[in-house]
Amino acid sequence: MAFAISMFISTVVLLLTQPALGHHSPAAFNGDAVVTIEGTVTQFDFRNPHVYFYVESTNETGSTVEWEVESDWTTELSRIGWTADSLQPGDQVEVTAHPARNPQRHYMNLISLEKEDGTVLTSWDLRPDEGPPPATQAAGIAGTWLPDRDFPRFFGLTARLANERGQAAQNSFVETENPASECIPHPLPQRLGNPHVNEIQILEDRVVITAETESEPRVIYMDGRGHPENGELSHHGHSIGWWEGDVLVVETTQFEPHRRGNGFAIPSSPQKRLTERYYLSESRLRLIVDYVLEDSEYLSEPLINSHEWQYAPHMNLIPFSCDLEVASRYLEGLTDDSSSDLTRMRTTCVATGRCE
Repeated sequence: MAFAISMFISTVVLLLTQPALGHHSPAAFNGDAVVTIEGTVTQFDFRNPHVYFYVESTNETGSTVEWEVESDWTTELSRIGWTADSLQPGDQVEVTAHPARNPQRHYMNLISLEKEDGTVLTSWDLRPDEGPPPATQAAGIAGTWLPDRDFPRFFGLTARLANERGQAAQNSFVETENPASECIPHPLPQRLGNPHVNEIQILEDRVVITAETESEPRVIYMDGRGHPENGELSHHGHSIGWWEGDVLVVETTQFEPHRRGNGFAIPSSPQKRLTERYYLSESRLRLIVDYVLEDSEYLSEPLINSHEWQYAPHMNLIPFSCDLEVASRYLEGLTDDSSSDLTRMRTTCVATGRCE
């Protein structure tokens, strides 16, 4: 294809396609600019936590340039028509994306692409309107659920509650400290507001919650045991639960320290304690998850919050695996400008509650 590249700002497009906080911060990308290129696919990596593909194009001087294009999780893209065979080396494509802030890096965050045969593939944010889900009532809390995308609000709430130590940690955060770059899953309670399928199983002596973004399920012991003394710290912590009528109450302690365990850039300590209450809405179409998050090491007071999950028996949980090389790939070429943008995002988060 002949060289074609353009940069423009479009209010409508930007409202729909601002890069969002998922596995990692979007600070590497300029969400106020859009680039369109034409070229040839040289590589396609359909792996988690982000799909990457590479496009060879010709710049205005006639030199060959290879662009690195990042997109969403395979689980999200699979639901809007992507497969491991969606792109092949040699395919001719036109790509529209947000460019990297570092002008020396040929790196983009996908909005959409069009293949030579007219096939259009988009990011998850531009997925077609699927219409309302089937209005199927849940018999109980067991089943398949899709959380509302609510984690940015959680980030804003905890940013306001950070104590002096938590604020210092926010101000000193750099993206290379992000545990997600090492395939460490999103921590609780952030995970409760991540829009990825969860499956709840109620067994005789335990409740098992499997999230589509983790390879290990969360186990909640329901056999009357307490928390072990000097128990081993872990990512999920140690969870015990009990029933209060139809409400599942869960208490979790013994979390291992996490650099972002209490928010966007607020760490968590072994003092962290999470108490959750799971119950059906009156319509029985949604699951309400109320919780109290405590960690006096980094938070000035407990956070009292709630998330909602949509009953989704029509959706299948897609097994997850994280590729360590892919998880850290976005760190290449980060600049001081990107770090400055993280500070701007934290300030906006505290001021407005919009942490995306």
